[in-house]
Amino acid sequence: MQVHFSTDHIAPRDRVRFWCDYFAKQAHSITPGEIPDPAAFRAEASGSIAGEFALLEISSGLERVQRTAADVAKDKTEAFFVRRFRAPVIWRAAARSTPVDLIHEPGDFCVSSTEWQFDAEWKGPASFDLLIIPRAALSPIITGGRLERPYRLACASPLGSLLGAAFDAAKAQAPLLPNEHGEAVLRNLCGLVALSCNISNEGISRGRDSLQSARLAAVKRYVDLHLADPSLTPASAAAALGISARQLHRLFEAHNVSFARYVSRERLLRCRAAVADAAGTGRSVIDIAFGWGFNSMATFYRAFASEFGSPPTMLRAASQERVNGQRATGKDTS
Repeated sequence: MQVHFSTDHIAPRDRVRFWCDYFAKQAHSITPGEIPDPAAFRAEASGSIAGEFALLEISSGLERVQRTAADVAKDKTEAFFVRRFRAPVIWRAAARSTPVDLIHEPGDFCVSSTEWQFDAEWKGPASFDLLIIPRAALSPIITGGRLERPYRLACASPLGSLLGAAFDAAKAQAPLLPNEHGEAVLRNLCGLVALSCNISNEGISRGRDSLQSARLAAVKRYVDLHLADPSLTPASAAAALGISARQLHRLFEAHNVSFARYVSRERLLRCRAAVADAAGTGRSVIDIAFGWGFNSMATFYRAFASEFGSPPTMLRAASQERVNGQRATGKDTS
């Protein structure tokens, strides 16, 4: 379910109160810091809610926010929160033992939960992505079922980079899916979150699965962008993605396919679509094959016939015959 909330339609004197109430409903209670000009205050939230999960983009004129003992006591629902900050922020959290000061740069993540009091101060208006994870989804895969303290995950770290890519993918794709599938997408982020928080053995396994899935998705995105390049190799893809060629091969071996086989099939699928495209029948099969990275016509023809059961010339002839038949009956082929 897509949601959007803005204070723009609310009377200026009521905006801060309405925003705090809305944020408490979606995430947790907060106490705003001093606001120099309440009349100029504005805040906005938008994103996806699926089941008890949510992934929201938050923008707020609040440059300082506290979560007090009274705020913690007020909230009855327990959850975990993963923030990706878009502006520098100092996050002071009172852990059960020693207070923790976390200094975040843009892109960094902070993992926390409803149990923590905190004092967050931005350099400018607050701006961040917020992933809300129900306690039941993350608690079983972290040591002791709770966070020992809030965690900072640098955006430039390997896990931070992968979690950032997963956030971006979820933000783009979750709104396009049915609610139950959107929930599965957001739930899938739990493994990466747990892996960054000193997790249990079960969490390590699930986290590694999510890590491998994220790495494989990154490789496939790279392949998709460079599919037409005949010099695409395991070594070049691995180097571009910062992993070893052996790691790259293992990602595909887990799915019973080789890197070369995956690349070849993707190229063949693109070629078949181009050969069968009525609007592209002016292009030769050779031009299409070389255009999608094949450098040997003999290899292309053998692979095409093996994959689809017939040579590309038969597919082209059938496509042309279909187009001619449609033209003869006066049907629009556009």
